[in-house]
Amino acid sequence: MLRIVLAIVFARSLDDGCWRPLIAFALAAASDYADGPLARRAGAPTRYGALLDSVADIVFVLVATMAGAVTGRLSWAVPVAIVGAAAPYLVATLRRIGATEDAPRAYSAVGHAAGVCNYALAGLLAGSVALPGPSWPPLLAAASAVVIALNLTALAQRFRQPPRAQP
Repeated sequence: MLRIVLAIVFARSLDDGCWRPLIAFALAAASDYADGPLARRAGAPTRYGALLDSVADIVFVLVATMAGAVTGRLSWAVPVAIVGAAAPYLVATLRRIGATEDAPRAYSAVGHAAGVCNYALAGLLAGSVALPGPSWPPLLAAASAVVIALNLTALAQRFRQPPRAQP
């Protein structure tokens, strides 16, 4: 739930020219890194916890990239590509939760790479606000192209082959 709140903080502070988006990004990334191991250590991971983790990740990167598009730092193609890849992933994950499979997430290597790059783009976006400079626009454009390509590839793969369980 923290990442969903941090998404709002990130978006609201993106045009302030301050460190808040970078701090929100760092906290979101840290919570994403830590929540799974903490749940497993506590003996409490659930299918719905895995779904909430995925939803929180998607909400954070989607709100961050939409805020980037609103402020003119990113193309609107970025959040559109993320939605395109995330929607069928979430549908496949919901289907798995209702099934008796051990791993509820509909995992794909390209989809995972896209998710990591989505987060990285949010970090670059936050960095462009915290440490403004002339090198950010071309870097953000190049990173956006990678994110768009990976998300569209993940979307295409989702329809070509059935997803496998997360390892």
